[in-house]
Amino acid sequence: MSKAASIIIGTYNDLDILEASLASFAVQSFRNFEIVIADDGSSQDYAPILAAWSPRFTHGIQHVTHKKHGFRKARVLNRAIRVSRFEHLIFVDMDCLPRRDFIANHLAHLRPGAVIAGRRVHLNREVIPTPTDILERGLGFDPLTLLKLWLKGKARVIEHGISLPFFYESSNNSLQGSNFSVCKTDLEAVNGFNEEFEGWGKEDMELGLRFQLSGVRVRNLRNRVIQYHLLHQQQPSDNPASDRIYERTKALRTVQSERGLAQIQPGDFALSRYPTPNK
Repeated sequence: MSKAASIIIGTYNDLDILEASLASFAVQSFRNFEIVIADDGSSQDYAPILAAWSPRFTHGIQHVTHKKHGFRKARVLNRAIRVSRFEHLIFVDMDCLPRRDFIANHLAHLRPGAVIAGRRVHLNREVIPTPTDILERGLGFDPLTLLKLWLKGKARVIEHGISLPFFYESSNNSLQGSNFSVCKTDLEAVNGFNEEFEGWGKEDMELGLRFQLSGVRVRNLRNRVIQYHLLHQQQPSDNPASDRIYERTKALRTVQSERGLAQIQPGDFALSRYPTPNK
């Protein structure tokens, strides 16, 4: 059997966007994967949507959630990692829609000892196709379409949406949590995400730093692993608490987080599974 992957999607409410995300994964060229929803305490009921979409995925959908207590993305991502079935993990946010070859290109380059990172095109929500249209025709954001949207002021950084056969790797090796893949053994070696991060920002950059301190290389393949980010109101750019954690990791050259995968306790999160009918 070819490689299998667990796609870990960070979510919070926004059911309409979740359906668009699931539709984009349902039309991927690579099919041997499961979806793991890492839900930071949504108030909306995901169950009907996940049950309806699960038959479209070879290994179904797992839904991990916990009580809402502020912004605790790092915590719920660790629990999604814990229940994931496969060694190859790909991380995205629900408002980032993958191009059809997204999973295939991540897995083509992913190896132990290396993290594959990408960037994203920014698009106005109004230009995103409906889930039904995505299933029938795909996302449809070819270079010419992106250029037209950019000229209309409805797209930004469209250069990240162009797939190149060469010169696709950037020297910028920072990690963005909305687009990276890693082998689970490498992630376990650094004890996963640092759950000290509560609030917006830097939980992904700090993980990338710890990967590099552990000897894992971060490769930014910005013109190979392509996704489209739906523009929304930005979170505050400054979070002093997150800045302090990041700078401490950098100064002390800390590899393993003190609060991470190894500290997960039974029963401190909820898990629902939505298998395909033949499972």
